[in-house]
Amino acid sequence: MTGHPLQRCGAWAAALLAGRAEPDAVVSDDLDAVAARLIDDVVAVSGLPKHVANPDWWKVLFALYPNAKATHASRTRDPAVLRALVTGLFVPDHPTAQALPCTFCSAPTAVLWAKSHLPLFDTAQSVNTLPPRTAGWPVCRGCRIAMWALPYGAWVTAGSATVVRCANPAVERRFVARNVTRAVRIQQLGFTCLPGDASAEAVTLAALRAHAVDAPVDAVLWSFKNDNQDPWLKVSGTRQAIGRLLVRIEADPATRLGWYRLRRALARPDRDPGGYAAIARTLFVDEHGAVDRLLHALLSAFADPPAAPVTADVWRRLARTYQEEMYGMDVARLAPARQLVAAWILAERNPRGRFNEYTRAARSGYALHELLMEASARLLRDGDQAPDISGVAPTLLSAGPDGWRWRAQLFFEVVADLVKADAPIGRQPTGEDDDGEIGDEIQFDPHEDEVYA
Repeated sequence: MTGHPLQRCGAWAAALLAGRAEPDAVVSDDLDAVAARLIDDVVAVSGLPKHVANPDWWKVLFALYPNAKATHASRTRDPAVLRALVTGLFVPDHPTAQALPCTFCSAPTAVLWAKSHLPLFDTAQSVNTLPPRTAGWPVCRGCRIAMWALPYGAWVTAGSATVVRCANPAVERRFVARNVTRAVRIQQLGFTCLPGDASAEAVTLAALRAHAVDAPVDAVLWSFKNDNQDPWLKVSGTRQAIGRLLVRIEADPATRLGWYRLRRALARPDRDPGGYAAIARTLFVDEHGAVDRLLHALLSAFADPPAAPVTADVWRRLARTYQEEMYGMDVARLAPARQLVAAWILAERNPRGRFNEYTRAARSGYALHELLMEASARLLRDGDQAPDISGVAPTLLSAGPDGWRWRAQLFFEVVADLVKADAPIGRQPTGEDDDGEIGDEIQFDPHEDEVYA
């Protein structure tokens, strides 16, 4: 197993297909067995007659190896010819003067591979682009098998694949193990019979959570489409503090209830009924993305302030825990600004108007600056003491994502305080608002683990 994300995923998959605990335990006989499995599976889906609809597993193989003779759209359908083609991909390495170090693991090999057999290698077009006077990249037998075991260990769709890279090998193994099981179901039943609320992010999150206490680490997802005309690669990952965040969510009933309610708010009956995929994606940041998905999701779901104190408080606790772990925020610094805004809103006989004014200003540093000035002046004119916010004002009103996160947290704090004070702002509490008290044992749903298999 090497550091290359694709080879690494394939090495884990090959080990699990061989019944081994880890790639280092794989021996030559295991490679023979895995190669035989790969050959049988490719021939089974590629050798079907033309009048038979292409199975979903062939679509997976075509997406990863669109130019391989055994998976190409214009391939031969003769099983004997196909078997010879695929068997030739995994021939053993023999000592020879022409041997070169493998591109991945440096083992000696004389076999050269290029784009047709290696996903995301060489070029975005169908024609290979290799270094001058080079016929291909040297790839040893073990790595050749790993690169074709990749679809079993990756999270695959009919047109793309996703692999995970993590400092904790146990997380990678768990991710690959679930996908190996999923690959078997795709081969048997197709994509339509798989759960609709799973995703690569959700599977990774479940693996991270399983090892959050003993080895909290972050994870990076490499998602790609290996197409001749429009290939792409997207890299997203979690922040390093995700392990500590998951431990705190599971340890604190209020935060856990907030997580459960956010997941329920993000659920989509048509494609994500459990909300597992949606909430998992909020913890992954795109390579060039600056948007904090979880805070945006909380603000969107919080647009209509809940009237039940339990609901307002658990969502505040979730936001606070997230900010403290992910950004090291000292939420206590917001106390003066929180008191100022709440006191200004509650000073009005009908506070709904002032609350709406605050809601409009909450996300903008300039608009919030004007509102805080107005609130301080009004409290002073009314004979009340305005809290001193000079310590937090520069951070709270600053431009950029850091200031936005502080303003977002201030909003959650203010709303929870207003609900606790029974301010007549939102709708009246309903039975749904009061369900799941903080003392309830809202655990991470066991279904979240089972649905991915």
